[in-house]
Amino acid sequence: MKSALILRSAPLIAALAVAGCVNYSGLHPHASINSGNDLNLSAGAQAWPEQHWWDSYHDPVLTGLIQQALSQNPGMKLAEARLAKAASMAQMADAGAYPVAAINASVMPEHFTENYIYPPPFAGKVYSTNMLMVNAKYEFDFWGKNRAALNAALSSEKAAQAEIQSAAIILTTSVAKSYFALARAGEQKKILQTTLKQRQELTKVTQQRLLAGLDTSQDMHLSKQGIPAIEADIIRLDEQISLTRNALAALTGQGPTTTVNLEATLPPGVSLTIPEQVPAELIGRRADISAARSRVEAALGQIAVAKTEFYPNVNLSAFAGFSSLGFTHWLDGSSRDYGVGPAISLPIFDGGRLRANLSSKNADYDIAVESYNQTLIEAVHDVADQLSFMRSLSQQQVQQAELQRDAESVYELAQKREQAGLISHVSVLNAQTNVLSQQSAALDLRARALELTMNLNRALGGGFHEQKPHSEF
Repeated sequence: MKSALILRSAPLIAALAVAGCVNYSGLHPHASINSGNDLNLSAGAQAWPEQHWWDSYHDPVLTGLIQQALSQNPGMKLAEARLAKAASMAQMADAGAYPVAAINASVMPEHFTENYIYPPPFAGKVYSTNMLMVNAKYEFDFWGKNRAALNAALSSEKAAQAEIQSAAIILTTSVAKSYFALARAGEQKKILQTTLKQRQELTKVTQQRLLAGLDTSQDMHLSKQGIPAIEADIIRLDEQISLTRNALAALTGQGPTTTVNLEATLPPGVSLTIPEQVPAELIGRRADISAARSRVEAALGQIAVAKTEFYPNVNLSAFAGFSSLGFTHWLDGSSRDYGVGPAISLPIFDGGRLRANLSSKNADYDIAVESYNQTLIEAVHDVADQLSFMRSLSQQQVQQAELQRDAESVYELAQKREQAGLISHVSVLNAQTNVLSQQSAALDLRARALELTMNLNRALGGGFHEQKPHSEF
């Protein structure tokens, strides 16, 4: 009996013996992941943005716009659809670890030929071939194929979740920047309108002095010279305001008429908090880096799946039910039909298909790794640029504040000298023009500080928090 068992097992033993003909020796990825040390990032502590960072402005109009954008922007809905697809793929991969069962039933009337293998009374007659069967199949995951496929799918879902948050961070930052750009343009328009009135008053005073013989026609010409330029600047600001309103409408998923009457305001003060260096913790604080890292993990899982294709595949199949010719005895015990048994498939010669597939997965991993490295470098570059901008702006603000103080002192002195009868009102108006010019410059720097603060907020992750995939089991 022992020799008979060996004889029956000979085909399987032979198949296992030649399995070495198909192997993945020499096939491996080449890329390596960069770390914070590779980029000389700082290990110091850093204050990170809150998830709902816009609440710190205490502006209900801005908050409403951001909430509208998060719920209605098509880009967010597209990212959510991609996440739903990734979650479905993870559920499909998990289903591979469980048995599959199905019920099959058929009733097939059939005329049996008189000139074939069918004996009487079937030959030449019509009988119904009936079948009611339960089929079941289970794949033994000896090599971890199903688990690797599930891990790869979960990593893809995790990447899709991070991409949703990345899209949300970009969207909320864009809404806030457009909102504050609208506020800045509105404030600048007010300054220009004040300047225009002041220049018109200067022209009127010069006209009176010309009639009194105190000024010349050249003075009159000079007093009018700046008015067309100011009027042109107001027209350009109106255009900018209109375009910014349109941008806000688009970002919030609405038509342009919804923002026609929108009133935007700048926060009262903007403090520049400038980190000393690019922090190493940035790697875990940005959604785009997290998504790229999850893509690497997914690619690694696909490599593991490809490697299992080189090993034997073992399935257990079973069926049980009833089958008969005709309906008379279809569901009788005598019509029972059942069976169970293993099925083993083993790759031996495949023309290089498995090695080519593994090479492709290795290349996908290399692509994912280099994409991660590129994303990391761009993130570090982004933060470094924002820090450079903020340091420069901080110096500009100091210089501008000094210029504004000087202009206000000159204006105050001019007013006193006019009251003392030492200078004309023209000199006072000219001094006021300089003050308005410095106020405009200060407003621009204030708006720039706000923009850089939001840019740094985005560059540092915008309040990103890594989440566990919904389909993780």
